[in-house]
Amino acid sequence: MGAWYRKEENTVLERFLYSVFGDVESAKRLLELNYALRNKHPHIFLQRDPADQESQQLLQVADLLPLPGLTPDKNKLILYRLIDFEPDKFNFTAGIKVFFMMADLRFALTDEAGMSDGEVPIFDMAGYTLRHMTRTVFSSLRIYMKFVQDAHPVRLKAIHVLNCPSYLDKVLTVVKPFIKSDVFKLIHFHLPDADTPYQHFPRDMMPDEYGGKAGKIAELKQKWVKLLMEKRDYLMNLDAWSIDKSRKVKVVADAQTNREVDKVSQSLKTLEID
Repeated sequence: MGAWYRKEENTVLERFLYSVFGDVESAKRLLELNYALRNKHPHIFLQRDPADQESQQLLQVADLLPLPGLTPDKNKLILYRLIDFEPDKFNFTAGIKVFFMMADLRFALTDEAGMSDGEVPIFDMAGYTLRHMTRTVFSSLRIYMKFVQDAHPVRLKAIHVLNCPSYLDKVLTVVKPFIKSDVFKLIHFHLPDADTPYQHFPRDMMPDEYGGKAGKIAELKQKWVKLLMEKRDYLMNLDAWSIDKSRKVKVVADAQTNREVDKVSQSLKTLEID
């Protein structure tokens, strides 16, 4: 267990460095903000269990899938969609918690495709209704937007919204105040059943259900749910995600390779927030 933590924490540190093009000071600031937000909002980031009832129900209601491979310009595609359209089954905060558990797991693993230059989330709005919108928890939405825009170790390249409904303007009224203007410019909206998304990324990278060649969604999901359960102890380990302010971790790297990380205390848990 400990050896796995050490290996994967180094992978996480490498992702922080990579996301800021190897700039050590920027990586330290990003790391500090990331952990400060985690500890400020423990009900999202610390009090979590992929095997609990809320998480398991969310996984029955929605798909959150990193898709295999990288686009020609080395971006990672992440697909989000509802699979059970009953609004009463949709738990907004549970969705946020599962999103971050999946992201933390993915960042700790070494992808066979290699480190991506950027990320492209794909939100399929099929089945999303105004009743779903009324279940938005604004405090959770605010935390999610703050974290993914300011503290996430990724380079956001584009956001695609598929199957946009006629009431999209009402949805945007709710979420747009939380989106930075430079991030909003990255969003591409697509009409139902449109081919326009594939002007931006290869259709072949999408699951079979979208006319692609990435495999069936159920099989892709089974792999990730299995990994969530296998790494449950890692995701729930408070020492890995909380801050001990009596100690400090220093992130250092070789400016030439962007791969050498100083192993002071061997863990992100030693981060100190000034």
